[in-house]
Amino acid sequence: MNIHTRGALRASLKQEDVALDRRLPEVAAKQAPTHPGTEARALPAKPGKAKPEKRRRESFSLTASDLNRLDALRAAMKAAGRPARKSELVRAGLAALAALGHADAIALLDALPPLQRAGGKKKSSQRKATARKR
Repeated sequence: MNIHTRGALRASLKQEDVALDRRLPEVAAKQAPTHPGTEARALPAKPGKAKPEKRRRESFSLTASDLNRLDALRAAMKAAGRPARKSELVRAGLAALAALGHADAIALLDALPPLQRAGGKKKSSQRKATARKR
């Protein structure tokens, strides 16, 4: 949407608000005036209906021993009668880490062995230059 269209839309909405205020003065007096650039007030949530949080996909590296521990935890949870996905175990671990104090969390993080960073993908121009050299 370009700037002119946005400006025209804002002007149109202001005109509509003014027209509604003229037609319904008792409703306009009860509502607080809204100013451009301010966010709309959130409606109160209905009891019993929580809106699920949006999911995002993320990729990260784990060592083979960490993956083995995840699989062992999954098997233990399944044996206990509560099957769990890997993402659920990671989320539970995040919640447990957040519940710890800062000093305990730092101690756990310092105890982890460092992972080597992946080299990443080459840019297409680098791949072309390498192919030309061959």
